[in-house]
Amino acid sequence: MTFEEAIIKSVQKYYSGTDPVELNSVSGKEAKYTREYFDELEEELVKSPKNKKKKKKKELANESA
Repeated sequence: MTFEEAIIKSVQKYYSGTDPVELNSVSGKEAKYTREYFDELEEELVKSPKNKKKKKKKELANESA
């Protein structure tokens, strides 16, 4: 198996909802980057760029006024 094939397989398992059970048992600690983590991160990232753009436009308008 090539590295690219391993990445593809890993992504397919991720989207199917399969957790890396063997990896978690070998490492001895819980995975930090879970699907829930990335869902929350996505929500934050989707919300924040819009807010930053609006704030920058308001700041620029206030400075020029």
